[in-house]
Amino acid sequence: MTNLRRIRIDNFGLITQTAKGKMDRILLDRPAIDALKQNIEAGLRELRSRTPKLDDYFDPLGRLAARLDVADEPANCLTRPLRIYYNIEPNCNLRCSFCGPRDLHSLSTKASEEKEHFLLNQIAWAGSFQVQLTGGEIFLRGRRLFKTLERTRELGLATLLGTNGVWRHIKDRKSFVKELAEFDHIIEVKVSVDGTPEFHDSVRGPGTYNEAVKTLFDLSQNGFNTRINTTIFKDSCTIDQIEHLARLAKAANANLQAIPERSCGRSMGKTTYELPMPRQLRTYTIRAKELREELGIGISFNFDIFGGGRQLPLYDPGRPFSCGAGFWGFAVTHFGEVYPCGFAIEIGAPSIFLVGIISEETSLLDLWLHSPVLKHWRSAGKSSQCAACAHYRHTCWGGCMIQAYVINGDLSAPDPYCLRDS
Repeated sequence: MTNLRRIRIDNFGLITQTAKGKMDRILLDRPAIDALKQNIEAGLRELRSRTPKLDDYFDPLGRLAARLDVADEPANCLTRPLRIYYNIEPNCNLRCSFCGPRDLHSLSTKASEEKEHFLLNQIAWAGSFQVQLTGGEIFLRGRRLFKTLERTRELGLATLLGTNGVWRHIKDRKSFVKELAEFDHIIEVKVSVDGTPEFHDSVRGPGTYNEAVKTLFDLSQNGFNTRINTTIFKDSCTIDQIEHLARLAKAANANLQAIPERSCGRSMGKTTYELPMPRQLRTYTIRAKELREELGIGISFNFDIFGGGRQLPLYDPGRPFSCGAGFWGFAVTHFGEVYPCGFAIEIGAPSIFLVGIISEETSLLDLWLHSPVLKHWRSAGKSSQCAACAHYRHTCWGGCMIQAYVINGDLSAPDPYCLRDS
């Protein structure tokens, strides 16, 4: 079985990852960090006696059973990224008018296998714990995807996959999913479902709901950790829609994440789907919170401010608390372009948020540590409205910086979807 357990010693203590890909932060002061580095294994055993969550990183004989690295060095950010979103596949089998990251259908250039391996190596060599493979539609590759997964496994990268679930091109789905399940370093597969059959098919195409749901159940029944990803529009921001999605997630033993439509990519000035209104979103969110408790399933959303939400991870105590984009991860395109997040790709022409391009001369880690674009992004801070809010830093990270920028022209502005005063 692939050992995904990781422990990193950095400027703030430890960042850990369990065998199932769950990351956590253990804060230590400077004297404790310096003492730990003098004799790391002995220091971790001593720390384990006071920190039971470290039990998972030792075998029954008390030996360290995790990959260990030290990244304690001066930096204006986390010294190493944690998760990279790699848009490895430019092609897609759907033409959703609200697609956010980039319209790549007109591009005929694909990255070579050598380029893909180079970028995966860069992701691993930068110290990343996780990579999410997406696109486009990553499963258009069929069994060719397995070669990529073999590489991420060799590199020790916990791997997430994103899909629209429309797998008409895959022959013998049953054997395909069983082969896919042999890659035990896949920690999550995200399947896009946008609401009831009628609504989903209206935004993604006839028959796509049934195909996506079939994929969801096929994956879940073969032992995958699955999550439904849904985009919320004005027409789908209703009690009926969240009820349907929550009960579908329950039936499929899946988690659910609901995110309001972003005004970027194809959605910027071109979408036929209106954005949800704050009062609608408030009602939707309150019902989602209730369904989470009633059904006992994981439901996450941006403004989890009505009680019962999980405490958000504090990976980078030295920066303003925020969505992880640019702070503990970023997006990489199949060409090696780097952006704080996938939603930032189409902002401006050329994009004002292009961090740089990974090459033999400029490594992913160089861009992570030294890019002026990321330094600007990370120094933007949060609005006074966020800073004064009791929910900020607890169950709300302050919303989406891209949505704030597109609507208000300021990265630090309040997310226009904020529910506090709605």
